[in-house]
Amino acid sequence: MKNQRVYITRPAALITAFALISAVHFTTATAQGKSPAQKPAGGKTAPPPVKANYGKYDFSLTTLDGKEIRLSDYAGRVVLVNLWAPWCGPCKIEMPGFARLHEKYKDQGFEIISVAVQTNETAVRQYLEKFEMNWPVGMKDDVAKQYATYGLPDNYLFLPDGMMTRHFIGFTKEEVLEPLIQAGIKRIPAK
Repeated sequence: MKNQRVYITRPAALITAFALISAVHFTTATAQGKSPAQKPAGGKTAPPPVKANYGKYDFSLTTLDGKEIRLSDYAGRVVLVNLWAPWCGPCKIEMPGFARLHEKYKDQGFEIISVAVQTNETAVRQYLEKFEMNWPVGMKDDVAKQYATYGLPDNYLFLPDGMMTRHFIGFTKEEVLEPLIQAGIKRIPAK
């Protein structure tokens, strides 16, 4: 039997055909115990993507381990963007506090992205040998220009919807940052 094409030329016939196809789809989906809008993904319904608008603060970066990331990849999380340099004294002082906060809240939706500026890869890698940073670390002077950074460290805390909630110029105290992280985590949409 050859493939035959059916051309529907009358609007009423087109509406009837569409209704018939929709009814078959609905009946089949309902018989399988799914709503017609669900699309199975390994037996689970995927949660809707979280939308966040980072506006002028969104950037891309290649991490030192070669991964290409964007700030917007972290939509739905509380994110601290940390602009720093290995030669910066206050940066070195605040890093252990950041590490404690990251360890404490990473499973609750907190992330840090450290962007090294005004430095070179050798200096950053030497710093990382002494102090392990278990979050994305990369280098990109353009981010400092984009953020209009004029001193280091320079830290920006973003809420799950991409809104910047706080800008810290200079040394950022762990005890000041922690309640802001906790408040931001409460705003993370339920999965």
